[in-house]
Amino acid sequence: MTHEDSFAIVTPQLRRGEKGVWTERPQPLARAKSKILVFLFGIPFFGFAVFWTHTAAQSGDALLRLFGIPYLLVGAGIMLSPVWSWVEAKNWLIYAITNQRLFIIRTFPRRRVVSFKPADITRVERTTKADGSGTPFSLKTPDGANRVATPYRVAFTASVKPSASKRLLWIYGTL
Repeated sequence: MTHEDSFAIVTPQLRRGEKGVWTERPQPLARAKSKILVFLFGIPFFGFAVFWTHTAAQSGDALLRLFGIPYLLVGAGIMLSPVWSWVEAKNWLIYAITNQRLFIIRTFPRRRVVSFKPADITRVERTTKADGSGTPFSLKTPDGANRVATPYRVAFTASVKPSASKRLLWIYGTL
């Protein structure tokens, strides 16, 4: 997907007088790496499910065998979460900044648009690696935003040079 295609997805979300400033897809590898702890938890979970199912199969009780199947599926899903995150970042996730809001847009399996107004943001963090890649900004929003009980952390993980990150934050009015 080209940069123009990203703007084409963002444009229908804009209000009157609002203009798109920046769009980017997250780095797939960075997003997959963020799920490494989930993957590590999935290994023993899946391993125990295999052990349970195998032991139940040897017992001869057909009903007992069936209890292991959901755990096998959940364990496999947990272990595949880095792969899913990579595919999601590469194909279906777009970050955007307008002159009024920030967007996180997911285009599959159903379109989901999450937007943040300046009043929703209580703290901004920015991290950059030596090569210029990193997280241009992470936002901490208050309790009421998006109706979640705990602070909602949003990380825009895209390859943006530090100077561009600073300029984006200035455009948005957080610096």
